[in-house]
Amino acid sequence: MSRILLALAAAVTLLFSAGANDPNEGWSHYDTFALKKDQIQHIQINANEKTHWLAFRWTLYKNGGLVMHVVYDGHRFQPLLYSDYKRDTFRIDLFSRPDDASPMQFETPFALLIFKAFDEKKREAHIDMKIRSDEESEVLYQKGK
Repeated sequence: MSRILLALAAAVTLLFSAGANDPNEGWSHYDTFALKKDQIQHIQINANEKTHWLAFRWTLYKNGGLVMHVVYDGHRFQPLLYSDYKRDTFRIDLFSRPDDASPMQFETPFALLIFKAFDEKKREAHIDMKIRSDEESEVLYQKGK
């Protein structure tokens, strides 16, 4: 009897741990960027028959903090990000849910900009971008200068 319980516990553990190693699971779009100072990353998000523009760059890295400039649909933000947990992420609500969205879909689509690391030798900031939205949205990248 104990062998059956042990085998059942192992099977349940394997079932729930499948895919747990992929940190990008559950995100509709994700990418990593290595940006030099004042290099602008442009992102075009097409969703719900509308086009949204996201652009970000960094201007200063001092004492472990990265000063970023973020523009989303004309709204400007200037977050200060650090590479440690809870201070490494900036969240942007992308657009409101469509009126015909299912009642189970409570969360508004959003993007996260995550400061991962700074390469002192190359003077580059490594930033992850993750987007959670519906499957019908399209994300296009355009590298800036």
